[in-house]
Amino acid sequence: MTNEEFRQLHTDCVIAMRAYFVEAERTTDLLAKCTAEPLSFADRLGLLSQEIIENDAHESYRGAKSLLHGAARLGYGFSN
Repeated sequence: MTNEEFRQLHTDCVIAMRAYFVEAERTTDLLAKCTAEPLSFADRLGLLSQEIIENDAHESYRGAKSLLHGAARLGYGFSN
């Protein structure tokens, strides 16, 4: 792996992390709007949908971070 490839992995990880944070914030915004009354069906469906989106973004971040950790652990200065 070249230095350029390592830097791209890092960039991909940062992008995935930021995307995950955006989705986590959207979820918490939806949760902040909850009241003592049960959510309507539409609101429950919206929250469920957002949680799925957030979980997918989290998994993307974890995958990118795993690749970056592997490259950092093994080094990137040598050809495979």
